[in-house]
Amino acid sequence: MASIQHPSGADKHQPQPALIFIPDISGFTHFVSNTEIAHSKHIIEELLEILIEANTLGLHVSEIEGDAILFYRFGQAPTAAELLNQVQQMFVRFHTHLKKYESHRICNCGACSAANVLTLKFVAHYGEITTNQVKEHQKLFGKEVIVSHRLLKNDIAHHEYALFTNPLVSACSNWVTVNTVAWAEVEQSEQEYDSGRVQYCFLPLASLIDYIPALEPADYRIKGHTTHLFCSKAQIQAPLEMVFNIISDLPWRAKWIVGALPEVQELNHSIFQEGSTHLCLANGPVTVSHDFQHQQDTVSFTETNQARDFSVVYTLYREKDGSTRLEANAYAKRHFFKNLFFQLFVKRAYRKVYDQTWINLEGYCQSLINQGKTHEYMIVLNKKAA
Repeated sequence: MASIQHPSGADKHQPQPALIFIPDISGFTHFVSNTEIAHSKHIIEELLEILIEANTLGLHVSEIEGDAILFYRFGQAPTAAELLNQVQQMFVRFHTHLKKYESHRICNCGACSAANVLTLKFVAHYGEITTNQVKEHQKLFGKEVIVSHRLLKNDIAHHEYALFTNPLVSACSNWVTVNTVAWAEVEQSEQEYDSGRVQYCFLPLASLIDYIPALEPADYRIKGHTTHLFCSKAQIQAPLEMVFNIISDLPWRAKWIVGALPEVQELNHSIFQEGSTHLCLANGPVTVSHDFQHQQDTVSFTETNQARDFSVVYTLYREKDGSTRLEANAYAKRHFFKNLFFQLFVKRAYRKVYDQTWINLEGYCQSLINQGKTHEYMIVLNKKAA
């Protein structure tokens, strides 16, 4: 977490003028209370990280409060254009990420299928604040911090909006030009709190939806002709869903894949989906997961390196006895000399690695079954669970 930043030369114990900026994820309490906690936790974490990474105002993080981030910046107030740009950047990136849970998701649990109900609102205020030191913890302190938090509860009818208090508007030298850069008409209101009456203006954010790009899973398949390099098969004495949950848990792969790096890196998503990436565990290139297919008794997906010249198709078949038949078919872009070299000098080593890897996977599945446990990371495949 960033440390408290003060204007150059300022006494940190004296109140200083500062911008207080709070993006708040609405629907958070219902979402967490009524969905699977593991995936809802991942989704909220991803969204909070996106808001922090979308910071264009040089804001600092004071604290993260479950569904909201308390940002601040000591010194001069930003311009109207800067404030509106900050709101737009965060809003668009937030909803672009949520859109992936419609276009890219594989999991049909309550959290993943309901992520698109989450909304975003902003409160921005300006006033004098200081810091409060309690042991090793340092937090913003002052009436204006309280006012900012109170404003998250108001009578604005819109689900998504940006609220700017009158003290902030007064501190912005060019706020008069806001209507020339705003995406909606500015509305005025006020609210009575235990700390007093607060006047503010606000802009609904609905029209910013038009700035969110359309999303479609990218085509990561190898272009042109391919050569089938090898097929590795295994019979795993465990249900298809358990086997898939373990295989799709990318961070867990380092625990059972032979010769793996100690830690999986280059992950771009916490929850397995179309376009998930990870660094090849043999310290090779970054690999992309794609082309997920699910039927009642079959699951398949492909992993292709980013150069798009090598891929492995994983297919899981549900057997009548409740076990899972697993196949891994490797393909490479057609190249006579490279393919011949693989067949002569590499194929045997690959087969050996895969054979032992399936043994490790079988052993882990059996340990879970014997203990009456399931793998903690769980992708819900059944669409009826949505």
